[in-house]
Amino acid sequence: MYRLNADAVVLLDVFSKKTAATPKRIIENCKRRIKAYDEATRN
Repeated sequence: MYRLNADAVVLLDVFSKKTAATPKRIIENCKRRIKAYDEATRN
C-alpha cells in the first residue's frame, strides 16, 4: 500500500493478497503510518 505526495512515494505496507478484501489490521497500520508521516513532515 502506498501514497503519492508531490515530492515522495510513501510506502506504507507490503503484503500478499489472498482474498479480495484487505485485512483491517493492514488498513489500521497504514492509517497510523500516514498520520505519523504527516506529523513528521509538517512544515
